[in-house]
Amino acid sequence: LFCSFQTLQIHFFHFDLPTVADLTMLAFRIAVAATCVLAVSATKKNVLFFAVDDLRVQLGVDHVPGTPKMSTPNLDKLIGESLFLRSAQVQQAVCSPTRTSILTSRYPDTTRVWDLYSYFRKVGGNFTTIPQLFRENGYRTLGMGKIFHPGHASGQGGPYCKPGAAWCGDDYPFSWDGTYFHPPNLAYWSSKNVEPGCDGCGNSWIAVTPEQEAKMPLPDTQTKEYAIETLKNLSRDGFGTSDKPFFVAVGFHKPHLPFNSPAKFFDLYPQSEIELPGDQEPPKDMPPIAWSNWGELQAYVDIHALNNSGQPGELLPPTVVKDLRRAYYASVSYTDDNVGQVMSTLEQLGFADNTIVSFWGDHGWQLGEHGEWCKHTNFNLATNAPMFIRIPGLTDNGVMTTTPTEYLDLMPTLAEAAAGITVPPCPEGNTSGIQLCTHGTSLLPLITDNATAIRKAAYSQYPRGYVKPGQPAAMAFELAELQVSSTPGPSSCLENKCTMGYSLLTFVNGKEYRYTEWVDFNTVTFGKPNWARNVGTELYDHSVDPLENFNVASSADPSLLSELSALLRAHPTA
Repeated sequence: LFCSFQTLQIHFFHFDLPTVADLTMLAFRIAVAATCVLAVSATKKNVLFFAVDDLRVQLGVDHVPGTPKMSTPNLDKLIGESLFLRSAQVQQAVCSPTRTSILTSRYPDTTRVWDLYSYFRKVGGNFTTIPQLFRENGYRTLGMGKIFHPGHASGQGGPYCKPGAAWCGDDYPFSWDGTYFHPPNLAYWSSKNVEPGCDGCGNSWIAVTPEQEAKMPLPDTQTKEYAIETLKNLSRDGFGTSDKPFFVAVGFHKPHLPFNSPAKFFDLYPQSEIELPGDQEPPKDMPPIAWSNWGELQAYVDIHALNNSGQPGELLPPTVVKDLRRAYYASVSYTDDNVGQVMSTLEQLGFADNTIVSFWGDHGWQLGEHGEWCKHTNFNLATNAPMFIRIPGLTDNGVMTTTPTEYLDLMPTLAEAAAGITVPPCPEGNTSGIQLCTHGTSLLPLITDNATAIRKAAYSQYPRGYVKPGQPAAMAFELAELQVSSTPGPSSCLENKCTMGYSLLTFVNGKEYRYTEWVDFNTVTFGKPNWARNVGTELYDHSVDPLENFNVASSADPSLLSELSALLRAHPTA
């Protein structure tokens, strides 16, 4: 039985008194809703919650044009049994802000997390997270790998940490039971510096030999093994039933830089078959503020040695581009293998039929298209990432939808599907004092009608430094996110003026568009955009230009621009 709490909705128009027919329908819907509550909540389902860092839609079932068909058999199988949200949009294409939005179901302007440093409970509000919601409703919640952005961004060193505690951060003490697991070899394999005894450490990628991994296992291998052991322990201790459900979150780091994975996965993609991107020039008529100088990639020893500024049109050498693309593909296949082994354990323990499996990449990634790298932009390659949800009995045959959805739709969907919980929608205005509410909407209606328009648009955003009046537009690219350092700091948007790029994905008259405005932030009303001062507009028609090579904002129909601009300004927190 498939139900949605939207069943209860009824509307009386023109302020007329309800008719007998209206009252009859209301009684019917109340009865159906009551049945749905019983059907959905009578049996709690477990949740296996996969998160993957920097994974764009680069899979066997679907991949970016100009790239090879991927070897991802395990993810392809999982998608074939899931609701696949092909056009899902992250709320900000960088790790901590997007993860905070996913986990709290709030937009970045509410969490006030636009950087890799700020902790939402300190700067935004004491918001309930997805694992916390399940924990407070009788689930045993266990986490490992990268779910929250680690360190200060999830509470490390904050007021909730006990002096001398062996572990803190990862939203302790709110989200998890027991001690959170981080793979002990992460620092070794993630270094941007040359490490003694490590062949290749400090570079942007390593094809790790069996001898190297035997000596120092890769972090994601350690996380996989811990996940398998965790599931076995839960089974041994009687968890995994409706009376003792579990929520297990498994976060894999790859394909995040550096692209280190076992050499056997590189063998899946012969060097001779790797192609350059077909579109290595920046989008025509792109406003400079839209660009990122990919400082994250430049921080690695091999790329830094090339002395590339990251400016639009300055390309990496072809051999370097091909090596990076191949290493990324190999890292994706490595993660696919790790996910497959965890799923095999879930099935062997008999949990497959009563466990919802949620999978998401935290944002997309630019792999040399337009000469751009990493994330840190509002281009669709950065804001679109794979999200899919396997719900036994509902998605067994697979459902794919291209309707625009948002990552913050995940909380209300999982809560309803797994535990029969309705997460209340956030009201208009300031919600910093409301612990539990959502800016999202349940995705369950898409299972029965994959063309359902559950929202008018899917929103994303990205901050830049402040573009001062009169500043040459050609300097704007310098305001992109600073090079990632070992000591991230708070965003200038927290206290000072900045420029915010608000972006949306929507359909108008059957055509898919991406529309973006780069505007002042904190200049008139603190914490709000000033739409009157625009320093760049972008419009890409995905029906003819899916890779966003042509910004047509200057030549588009004025009525279309007006409609899209009004929709953008209707952003729930703008």
